[in-house]
Amino acid sequence: MLNLTNHLLGQNGHLPLLKLLSKTLVHIMICLPSTITFSLLGRAATIQAVSDSYTGINLNGRRILTRSGLAWVKLLHTSFWEFLTVLGLFGVLVFGLAILPKVLFACGLCSRAFGFWGALGFLGVPFCVAFAHVMVVGNLARVLSVLEGECFGLESLMKARSIMKGRGQTALVMTLLSNVGFRLVECLFEFRVCRGMRLWEGPILVSMYSLVLVLDTVMNVVFYYTCKPWNSIL
Repeated sequence: MLNLTNHLLGQNGHLPLLKLLSKTLVHIMICLPSTITFSLLGRAATIQAVSDSYTGINLNGRRILTRSGLAWVKLLHTSFWEFLTVLGLFGVLVFGLAILPKVLFACGLCSRAFGFWGALGFLGVPFCVAFAHVMVVGNLARVLSVLEGECFGLESLMKARSIMKGRGQTALVMTLLSNVGFRLVECLFEFRVCRGMRLWEGPILVSMYSLVLVLDTVMNVVFYYTCKPWNSIL
């Protein structure tokens, strides 16, 4: 445990997590163009198609493409506010892990190693709860951004938080199942890349990831329609 703590804290108090952070930033920069274009457009089209089917409207490809194109800017705005919220959570966590162990060590309450693990336990649980809540609210806010005309950005996040009251556990289970599916496909992809992936395996893995994404979107749209009458009754 002490060796792991020294590795996380660094021998001279510097965080080697900066290497991991740099890799994460490079990954974000590479994936960002496709995420803010094709991913958001595909999600908007899926949300609109599921909504039309759920409400009994005949599917029309031109209508779906037109409305999803118009909803792209609103989805981008909503995703930006969700990203800022998550970034703020990580900022608070990193700041706490950097400062709290040093304060405890300076006061002579414990060593720096035990101070780090104490701070991690103290801040980790609220961080995980808040992060899960942001993910749940963000999923519903994206549906709101597509289906409700002037509701997007921070307003959609606040409205999603209000209409899901009383059904937070259901939304949390849905988000957990979706994330497990995403992580399984990503782990399978990394495993096949390390072992040498054949040409035909790439399209299959992409199709698996797309299927999980579509199922996640369908669940969130249906959840949105189940929340509307629930909220109106309350």
